[in-house]
Amino acid sequence: MNRVTIKDVAERSGISIRTVSRVINDDPNVKKETRIKVQAIIDELGFKVNMVARSLKEMKTNQIVIFIDRRKGMYWGAFHNEILHELHRSMKSRGYRMVISASSPDSFEEDENDGFYLVKHGLCDGAVIFDPNIGDKRITYLKEKAIPFVIIGKDKSNFETSYVDLDNKYAGYLGAKYIYDQGWENFAFLLGSEKSVTNQERAKGFQQYCEEHHLQNPIIFGLTDLESAHRETAKLLADRKRKAIFISGDERALGVYRAIMEQGLKVGKDIGVIGIDNLRMGEFLFPALTTIGQPKQEISELALDILVDQIHSSKTLAKRMLISPSIVERESMKS
Repeated sequence: MNRVTIKDVAERSGISIRTVSRVINDDPNVKKETRIKVQAIIDELGFKVNMVARSLKEMKTNQIVIFIDRRKGMYWGAFHNEILHELHRSMKSRGYRMVISASSPDSFEEDENDGFYLVKHGLCDGAVIFDPNIGDKRITYLKEKAIPFVIIGKDKSNFETSYVDLDNKYAGYLGAKYIYDQGWENFAFLLGSEKSVTNQERAKGFQQYCEEHHLQNPIIFGLTDLESAHRETAKLLADRKRKAIFISGDERALGVYRAIMEQGLKVGKDIGVIGIDNLRMGEFLFPALTTIGQPKQEISELALDILVDQIHSSKTLAKRMLISPSIVERESMKS
């Protein structure tokens, strides 16, 4: 079948192409009866607007690409799912479409199934980058292409980029402080990749608190999934001493809980556990997980505010915002 064009709609309705175009673009000056007539023909013929052609003409796509680290093929976790939900809700309310593209800070592709293809061919208005690493190639690419973008996370390689992030150094400090205040002196901090700026910041805050209180508690990187969280926890529990475990990412607490139970120990009584993220799932672990909250709705809306300002202005200054974390107390730290 041949594709129905705006010319076909004009000929069938007996109305000029210009007026049909005004109907399609919701021009308020079109008479109501004309709008109804044209819309009826559009529905009858099954006419669809060529979004690519419109984008090229208007130099605007109303499309934003979200770049998320593919994490060696494991892609994103529960935290990303929750914040993506908030981003989608906020973008939709502002008339933007959201395209998610798995990427990597170390390399990326420009094939037709990758978000960088949209950037290269001008098929997006801006981008959001998650989880930057030092020397992130995605940031370099977007800067070179002069594409508006904002980072959810902290960029330590550039001064002129915009980002919204949790104050992760304070999150690490706050977690250590809370554990110690609850009476646990023997505790460890388990984190993901050491290349991650987020993990580096959290480790610095944790270490600072421990040094201030003359504590020799370990920081262990490389816990990128449930299996590694389970495995490392089992090692820490080998001496069966009463201790607490601070896990970076609520989702990985599932592996921690399992290792504790396999040792015949009880979460909260024998082993305290605290996470970071305040995911919904944490409330349904047993016992419910104490965690450090990230205000995901606030982070999403602030990031989108910054990005939309960039999209609509040719001269914008970098905006960098840190959101303060807070403790969400539940049963996993109560002995």
